[in-house]
Amino acid sequence: MGFFLSSMLVLLMAMGLRLRYFSGLGLGDDLLLRNDILTIVHNGHVNFGPNGYRFTWWIPTVLTCRLFGLGEAGFITPIAVFDALGIVLVGVFARRLWGSRAGVIAALLLAVLPLDVAWSTMLASDVILSFCLALCMYFVVRAPTEDDRERRRRCCALAAVGLWLAFHAKVSAVMLVPVVAIIGWANRRALGRDALRFVWTAALLFGASALVFYVLHGNPLAPFDAELRSQGLTGREAQFHQLTAEIFKVYPRWLFLPDAFGTLVYSVYPHVLIVLAIVGALLGIRPCWPVFWWLCVLFLGMELNVQHAGGYWIVGFRNVRHGHVFTYPLVLLLTGYLTAFRARWPKAISGLVVLLLGVSLWQSIGTAMITHVAFGDLRNTTRFLATLPPKPTYSDFQVGSWFVFSGLADAGWHAQTIEENPDQRRQRLTTTTSGYLVTGGAREPYYGCIHCIPRADEVPTDRWSLVKEFPDPVPSTFWRTEPLRIWEARPAADGGAPQ
Repeated sequence: MGFFLSSMLVLLMAMGLRLRYFSGLGLGDDLLLRNDILTIVHNGHVNFGPNGYRFTWWIPTVLTCRLFGLGEAGFITPIAVFDALGIVLVGVFARRLWGSRAGVIAALLLAVLPLDVAWSTMLASDVILSFCLALCMYFVVRAPTEDDRERRRRCCALAAVGLWLAFHAKVSAVMLVPVVAIIGWANRRALGRDALRFVWTAALLFGASALVFYVLHGNPLAPFDAELRSQGLTGREAQFHQLTAEIFKVYPRWLFLPDAFGTLVYSVYPHVLIVLAIVGALLGIRPCWPVFWWLCVLFLGMELNVQHAGGYWIVGFRNVRHGHVFTYPLVLLLTGYLTAFRARWPKAISGLVVLLLGVSLWQSIGTAMITHVAFGDLRNTTRFLATLPPKPTYSDFQVGSWFVFSGLADAGWHAQTIEENPDQRRQRLTTTTSGYLVTGGAREPYYGCIHCIPRADEVPTDRWSLVKEFPDPVPSTFWRTEPLRIWEARPAADGGAPQ
């Protein structure tokens, strides 16, 4: 009962933090993902692009979109729910390995891990992938410890189901297969022939998927081809994705160094883990080997995800959210070391845990604030425009997505993209006689176009009146240089000053 109540309190705190710094829609692929769901909701047809096989994502998303509509609630709710389930699962996983106190520590560490906090309220299906991988690993680790044969076989079957669901969240789930094989071989005596339940269940499920892909698309490996095409890793585009030293450093930098915004997306967990591992090796404290292999194999798989095509060594797009798969094994491995060290130095390690949670909470707020503010600017723009008479609205291309998300496009509003070059923008604004203009504020901060955002000093004040200036939620920074402002065009003969 104590563990249950503690876990519920941790979960409430975690979800409160996430909702306080809610981000919502605004990532570069969100419009494409919305179109895929829209097709299913309205036409009952699944587009087989890079998301068609990902039913672990689109089935719950279609359900919530039918309940809440095609807005942020419909799209973000499944991600937030899977994230909450992940916190519970990690706590249960750690409790299984090291006891109730370790379960609470693991849940707390995940609750304030910056990457998990920030991306849990964005359209990031990687959260679903991480949960399904952890579900598979939970049953893989649990199976050898079950004395009852029927429970052991059930765990093996459920592990296969978890792996299959993870595959249908993203094909990169296959990287977990070597981990399962290593753990199975290490526990071959405890598992015996019961391990075959995993093999036969996986063969049945993956065989059925391959058959469906073959019938529908003539290729049992269609998801892999779809992923390669969507990333531009085939044909003439492959040459633009060549492997470089800088690309090779991406994941290590995210793990150990501040990002471009000065935040540590994994907090200081990797740093503390390395220190504890070194000290532990000297004291004879070993890691939890299944979790160790889970983290190492996934990292190597993500890092070495390189193909040879068209005479080039190429690598797919590396997005910060792709590294979410490291979060669960990272937290569990760190929890294992903290538990082992706490048995020797309880007061010192308890203090270290409190310090870790404090630093992580600080970094979580800093990380989540970036997209919270950026996507909030886009949301505020469309909400205010909805109170005005419809007119063409000029700004950078990134504002146009929110015309779709907010329903303004369906209501007859038109988003007009203006030039990226400041001089060309000034020329356009000088000759425009009707419409609204959106300047300043922030856009998608990680992969968006910051220099595309029109600035207030480019606006001819004899042709435009300031209608609304929004309060600054954060001080001026390189990704948000000035307040969000909305202007209205007026005839050149009207020489009045802007409001």
